[in-house]
Parts: sequence; structure tokens; C-alpha cells
Amino acid sequence: SYNYKFYGGYKRTTMSDAQLNLHSFFITPVFSFNLEGYSSLKDDILEFRKEDQIGVKGRSTNGGWHSKDNLHNHPNFSDLRSEIFNFADEAFLHLGVQKMYMPEITGMWGIINPPGSSNRLHNHPYNFLSGVFYLQVPEDSGQIIFHDPKPQAEVLSPPKVENHSIHVAHRVNFKPKNGTLLFFPSYLNHEVEENNSQDDRIIVSFNINFKRR
Repeated sequence: SYNYKFYGGYKRTTMSDAQLNLHSFFITPVFSFNLEGYSSLKDDILEFRKEDQIGVKGRSTNGGWHSKDNLHNHPNFSDLRSEIFNFADEAFLHLGVQKMYMPEITGMWGIINPPGSSNRLHNHPYNFLSGVFYLQVPEDSGQIIFHDPKPQAEVLSPPKVENHSIHVAHRVNFKPKNGTLLFFPSYLNHEVEENNSQDDRIIVSFNINFKRR
């Protein structure tokens, strides 16, 4: 005879009481933290734009402004740099990095996305981790979208039920707020939706590699 079990709201018929076990191999680690006390840095970034209105071109920004990538050497960003270093060191522990290796910030830059701007799909090659710190995130100013790093995953993908698990999704939208700090693998393709608010979205981005202590 058949046994009936209920899975996620629908009835499933099985031949036995054996349970299906899910093993998550090759996960894509994304870390998030909440930081407070750094809102004044957005004024620094706005001042940098006044001094260099053209900014750096040829990056992922589509209609936005991109600073030079040396903010980690600016004295006003020294406290944030230390916070990022400490959280990255903690992330290294979760990622199984040997203790003889420590994080090294290889670049840090500010981005101002005014209404109507966005960031094209991209990744950060030749780095280990990348990150974003959100200084000003108006409502409806655009989420960051992460893409499945397995290139063949969408070749044959069945229609998914509504609100399916992010563990089987090909796109994951992450909605940040002021003070959100994200770390993710630098190989992970990502983009940022169009800013549909009436104000600027202001962030600090950075790359991290590893070096011997």
C-alpha cells in the first residue's frame, strides 16, 4: 500500500516511510552584517564627487558616479577599513582559510547612483571576496541581484513554483538597508536594479584578497 505525506502544501505518494535527505554541496557563501555610526561618510563621498565630477569610467555603473578605488587609504575611512578587516577575518574562519592568512583590502571606492541609474552585470576577478557597505538606501532605489554561479544550471530548468527556495533559485534579490555590510565571493555575478526613488543611493564597495600574516 502507499503512504501519503504532505510536502509544502501538496500530497506526495511514496512506497515507504523512507525520508528524502537534502545535502547542500558547493554552497555560495554570502555574509551580511549591520553597522552603525558611519553615515557621515556619505558626505565625504559627495565631496569627492564635487572635486572629481567625471569620476572613474568604464566600470559597471550605468548613469552613476564611481570614485577612485583608494578610499581605504583615506584617513576618514580608517575606522570603516578596520571594521571591514575584522568582519573579513571572521568570514575567513567560516570559509576554512588557514590562520596564517589574513584579509587584505585591494581596493575601496564610492558609488553614487542617482535616480534612473543602475549597475550592469559584473564580477570582481582576481580577488577572493568583494563587498558593499550601504550608506544611503532610499526606498525603491534598487536591490542587488546575485546570479547563479553555475553556468549550466539554467540550460534545462523546469518551471518553479511561486516563492520557491533561494537554494534552487537562479537569481536572488537582496534588499539592503542603511548600514548593511555584505561580503560575497568575488566570482559571483551581480547587478543592481535601477534606482526608482527620488534620491541618490550611496555605497562603498571594496575587494579583499588574502596574504600571509
